[in-house]
Amino acid sequence: MAGLQRARIVIAGAGALGSSIAVLLARAGASVIVADAALAGANASGVAAGMLAPAFEAEPGEYAILKDARDAWPAFAEALGADIGLRRSGAVWFDLPGAESRLEVLARGLKTAGAKYEHWGRDALARAAPGLTAAAGAGLFTPEDWRLEPRAALRALQRAAAGAGATSVSANVAGFTAGRVSFADGETFAADALVLATGAAGQEWAPESLGLSPIKGHILTFSAARAADDRPIVRTARGYAVPTPGGLRVGATMEPGVAEDRVDPEAAAPLSNLAVDLYPALAGAIFDIQAGVRAATADGWPLVGASAAPGVWLAAGARRNGWLLAPLVARMTAAYLAGGDPGPHAQRFEARRFAAS
Repeated sequence: MAGLQRARIVIAGAGALGSSIAVLLARAGASVIVADAALAGANASGVAAGMLAPAFEAEPGEYAILKDARDAWPAFAEALGADIGLRRSGAVWFDLPGAESRLEVLARGLKTAGAKYEHWGRDALARAAPGLTAAAGAGLFTPEDWRLEPRAALRALQRAAAGAGATSVSANVAGFTAGRVSFADGETFAADALVLATGAAGQEWAPESLGLSPIKGHILTFSAARAADDRPIVRTARGYAVPTPGGLRVGATMEPGVAEDRVDPEAAAPLSNLAVDLYPALAGAIFDIQAGVRAATADGWPLVGASAAPGVWLAAGARRNGWLLAPLVARMTAAYLAGGDPGPHAQRFEARRFAAS
């Protein structure tokens, strides 16, 4: 990445994608500024379950790309030099009473994709997920889906970026022209490039951002239901439950077109019902509600690469897979900015693909 030496790059957005990009660019010798007015973790990446789920998140034909993204995580995490809660504990799907059975359809999809899986009976489910409803009679387990701790990962990324020389600015980008960026606090800095990693924002500087749609999502945390072991993620057609040392996370709502992150207890109510249906002992338990806004494209893949606007690059629109795709998108972005090969997924993630259609 010799082409990055002394390059001046501003990254708008300090979430999973922006912070991962900052680490690689700063380590490659670029002068990096990360701009985000939000408090640390108070973004969609912080309001997340941290699933790295190429198996149960993949549509037909998508598994190979998502697996490549997941497989980038062990080395990337090790290079951060911090415990980010990376766990290879897998995920198990089961059908709740009254729901159409999806076990065999999912099993066929995993087999076709070449993913590992096992059929579990009630005893295996009970051992892996203590307290799970007795209505869970059979399940489909895959070791392919992993997880991490989002806020721990954000802290580690930001420390690593700072350690490599990146600077953080607690302000949003207010303007950009070739050679200079301005911030909402009035400061201006020289910049050779602006990388937009701000979700559905940024239409002012990249016309491709107009193709990003906001999706609001709520997630619940039952802090009393902590799990320090390697229990699998539990997934159903109504949502998921992720056991963590900080509590059981239950999510997530999908509210297309909603761009504000105000918590709406009524919208989150289905999640509290799901939590009790999964774990009856949670009836009446206290939980915390958070809401975040993600961005999505029409085909579900992020926009990664050069904008039609001079000096502007995109790394946005990962929908629910921001954490899963972060090291891969960071590597691609660094390669683009260095004038190198972004790798085999460049066409799928092409930033201008909708404008060209």
